[in-house]
Amino acid sequence: MTANDQDDGVVRLGGKPVVAAGESGSVETREARPRDALRPARYVLPTAIVYGSDAVGQLPSLLAEIGVEHPLVVTDRALAASSVMLRVASVLSSAGIRYGVFGGVQPDPTTGVVDEIAGILRNGGHDGVVGLGGGSPMDAAKAASAGAASGLAARDLVGQDKVPCDPLPMVAIPTTAGTGSEVTRFAVLNDESAGTKVSIASLRIMPRFALLDPSLTTGLPAHLTASTGMDALAHAVESYGSVWNNPISEGLALHAISLVGEYLRAATEHPDDLVARAGMLAASCIAELAANTTRLGLAHALAVPLGATHHVPHGVGVAMLLGAMCGYNEVVDPLRYRRMSEAMGKAEVSMAEAVKALCKDLGLNARLRDFGVDKQDYRRVVAMAMKSDNVLANPRPAGAEDLIDLLAQAQ
Repeated sequence: MTANDQDDGVVRLGGKPVVAAGESGSVETREARPRDALRPARYVLPTAIVYGSDAVGQLPSLLAEIGVEHPLVVTDRALAASSVMLRVASVLSSAGIRYGVFGGVQPDPTTGVVDEIAGILRNGGHDGVVGLGGGSPMDAAKAASAGAASGLAARDLVGQDKVPCDPLPMVAIPTTAGTGSEVTRFAVLNDESAGTKVSIASLRIMPRFALLDPSLTTGLPAHLTASTGMDALAHAVESYGSVWNNPISEGLALHAISLVGEYLRAATEHPDDLVARAGMLAASCIAELAANTTRLGLAHALAVPLGATHHVPHGVGVAMLLGAMCGYNEVVDPLRYRRMSEAMGKAEVSMAEAVKALCKDLGLNARLRDFGVDKQDYRRVVAMAMKSDNVLANPRPAGAEDLIDLLAQAQ
């Protein structure tokens, strides 16, 4: 079903006018952004994906394949002291591989910590990187590998294609199923001096290998399994909805949605269910394989600045906003969003309702007010969000007042 302009200029779906509230509360016409089925696209995947039970045992051979003899394992404080790190260390030591460990990556890694890691890489004679953890350690590792090779500070690498040379080779090992950072061309960092999130965007920083071992994710607590899983779902939903998508990304995104619908509840409720964990690890990776070429949508446009201004955990912020975003978008593109709810196994309801029901089942009931976000903060957050190209990729045009309304629904 598509929207067609009638003689009166009102956009209709199934004969009904499509309207949206304007800045003053008045009603104005809104229609879907046009899609170009012949839009040129280039799909590149320089990362080789190794997937399966006990895949971590292949780490020494993967490092040898890319010529790394003295890697630095980059991770966070919790993982550095965990059984996961002990397992990785055992695999490396058993193979006679000398390695170092940097365990100081914090959530929302800063440009400063990236520069610190880059210095350790250079001064310690490391010739490669192993990024171990969720999105924060993997993004920090990608950025630091570029900084170490180029000699540039992280801030000088921010932007599109600002990485001047190949980084140190990297193997990414995700321990959460959400960010998909192991296969992305982005490293999202926190610029503390500016109080904003910034991104390094380059195919060069994509890891040489993504090592997906579901057994490394069984220790993830239920609330983190749920919130990171919703981040994976959002990547797939927003990619499939993006006006910049392509037939390759569409197929990947729909399959990722179906995997989340099948496995996220089970992975959250039964943490030792390796089949569910494997399904979610695949969903996370596949969703970002889709989103790499399409960008995302309004949920991510808002969640990123919320992380910068109020430290709202990324997956939690996305979960709060995704259902409302689906409701906003499916008005103008109902068939596309119906396909998504069908992929979720919820054909009898709208995608907005399916997302909200999933959040309820997962116990994701946090609201913006729980993180100190007041209505007076909305315009600051929205001003940052409107600078994101995720707003332009969204299938329904949105202005500042529309984004404020989405925030209000999450309040």
